[in-house]
Amino acid sequence: MKKSTTIPEAMIAGIEFFLLNGEIQFVEDGHQRLFCELDVALAARLRDVMDNDPKVLKGLEILGIKDPIEQIKQFIHCQFGDFTKQADITSDGILNTEYWECGNRPCSADGLLCKFPAAVHGSITNREAELIREVAHDHSNKMIANTSHRSKFTVDTQLKHISRKLGCYTRAGIASFAGQNNLL
Repeated sequence: MKKSTTIPEAMIAGIEFFLLNGEIQFVEDGHQRLFCELDVALAARLRDVMDNDPKVLKGLEILGIKDPIEQIKQFIHCQFGDFTKQADITSDGILNTEYWECGNRPCSADGLLCKFPAAVHGSITNREAELIREVAHDHSNKMIANTSHRSKFTVDTQLKHISRKLGCYTRAGIASFAGQNNLL
């Protein structure tokens, strides 16, 4: 068994997953550990969460991942891969997913294995995330309509709906939301 490394700023409580050189690692009780050191009970808890989420199962199916261990690794990668210094799984067992720039976008399982950031009023969909990205890249509604094969009226309507969901009523506010939530 590899000796774990002590992290100077120990987390308050819980587990923080992250990717380092393409490998899943985690911090628990102030110690950096490898995926192979993951507690069996925690792996079973993650498996249970996965098995009870049809979107996650669909995402794994789309990606063609069948091996149970590889499925757990992919789930961790997509849900918790960024090092935020905040517990991804609290000591109370609460899962705190994060939408992070994994480097795999566009991804056919986007929004299924990973969870889009929460909006003020509900959650955003994959299509809404695409529109938010387009706005953040300063594309006009007409340009978005032309490239996405939608009418400008449809894009205008969808952006009004997104604005209400996000509580951001300007293009700058939508772009800011995109930047703050790794949607770029």
